[in-house]
Amino acid sequence: MTTPPNPPNGDDNLYGGPPPPAQDPYGSAPYSGGGQPPQNPYGSSYPGGGQPEGQKTDGVSIAAFVTGLLCCAPVGLILGFVGLRRTKDGQRKGRWAAVTGLILGSLGVLAWIGAAIFIVFIVNNVVTPDNAEVGQCIGIDEEDGEVTMMKKECGEKHDGEIVAVEELDSDTASTAEDLQVAYCNEIIEEGDLTTILDRDDLELQAVFEDPNNVEDGDHIVCYVEATKGDLDEKVLD
Repeated sequence: MTTPPNPPNGDDNLYGGPPPPAQDPYGSAPYSGGGQPPQNPYGSSYPGGGQPEGQKTDGVSIAAFVTGLLCCAPVGLILGFVGLRRTKDGQRKGRWAAVTGLILGSLGVLAWIGAAIFIVFIVNNVVTPDNAEVGQCIGIDEEDGEVTMMKKECGEKHDGEIVAVEELDSDTASTAEDLQVAYCNEIIEEGDLTTILDRDDLELQAVFEDPNNVEDGDHIVCYVEATKGDLDEKVLD
């Protein structure tokens, strides 16, 4: 019997079959195409390979969302910016909360600014008994017995004009409360009163801080209101 020769250099398969599979130097079985592919022995290449399991939600982003809902607009806005940086590129979960907090905070700040502008406008333009001045032209709005007066330019259309203002004391408060418009006839300068009474398109009115409880230190404001259309010039020189 003849013994088959050894393959030269150990590289050729003497029997014509397929070469044996290459061995994995790390000891893993060769992947045959079925089932799960072999696992990378070195783990995921995060961040390119996806988020790791058990990743924590960013507390700052959640705080931005909560403060935005609670109308703490400036705080929510600041925390929203911080949360965006902390959740960038999937570093932490909760980016949705940072974005929502940022939006709510921005809307809240805009609302605060609008309210501040409105308050400043009211303070600068509403005429009250303690800041009224003789000669001011006014727009008049009366609803349910409440009179609101707004400053107007005398060269523009307006409803009326303030003709007298007096701070009341303990002796004059009760008299003014009883007489009201009749009391205005006593404190308006004589020449101005004649000008007012000579016109048939004006009605003399009086207003107090609280018409039902006139006290020492309150003011009476006497004004004329147009009865036949708007005014476009001063009544009194």
